[in-house]
Amino acid sequence: MLDIGTQAHPAPHQDALYILLHRNQVLVEKDQRYLIPFTHFQPDANMSAIYCGQWQNQDVFVCRFDSLPKGFEAVDLRELLFQQDQDHYLILSRAHQLSTWDRDHQFCGRCGTGMPEKFATEHTKICPKCHLRHYPRISPCVIISIRKGDHILLARGPHAPKGKYSNIAGFVEAGETLEHAVAREIREEVGIEVTNIRYTESQPWSFPHQLMVGFFADYESGDITPAPGEIEEANWYHIDDLPNIPNPVTISGQLILKHIEHMKNNK
Repeated sequence: MLDIGTQAHPAPHQDALYILLHRNQVLVEKDQRYLIPFTHFQPDANMSAIYCGQWQNQDVFVCRFDSLPKGFEAVDLRELLFQQDQDHYLILSRAHQLSTWDRDHQFCGRCGTGMPEKFATEHTKICPKCHLRHYPRISPCVIISIRKGDHILLARGPHAPKGKYSNIAGFVEAGETLEHAVAREIREEVGIEVTNIRYTESQPWSFPHQLMVGFFADYESGDITPAPGEIEEANWYHIDDLPNIPNPVTISGQLILKHIEHMKNNK
């Protein structure tokens, strides 16, 4: 697992490994390797190296290139994430989120002053004029697998491919608990009430900075009523006859499979 540590962040150096980004793509070598030794690429004067932590006792940095350097293939981040185990998934997610934070916080959001420097001991930028701290943004989202007898609720949003279904999910509002967000999102998106809400697991989703928080819930009352513009289709599916569901690398796929296993073991 990547050790993010609490020590002072080192400066980029030749013995470190580097994750190279171009736009929202990851640069890989011919063997699909994305942790790149310093000697395998030409540093760019405009790239900003951000410390991610240590992987197998080696420092790891992420850099963003303005143009595609020679000798690398650019792979879509989502595609690459789907090929990873949990440890490598977390490395890539952290790197992309930190690079996005660095790119999007070049100026203070309060007074507009430029912030070219990063703090040496934690991931924050401190405005030199008004001293406001700018940390990497993390946007919490709830995602829920809902049970009704031997069925679970699956839905498809307007941007999802036809025939592919997933869980209900949505952002947590300011001043709201995670449990309140679960009940509200389900009510808003499919018009039903749930009970027995319980936390299961979480996963970063770096598109660009979500933290997905997974829950199980049980159906209580109401009829499925898809919210216009939010949900195209929603229905109850028997656990032995599911439609096309998300990749099990994602928390959505994991949540469905884990809930089904729990349901079968607790009949």
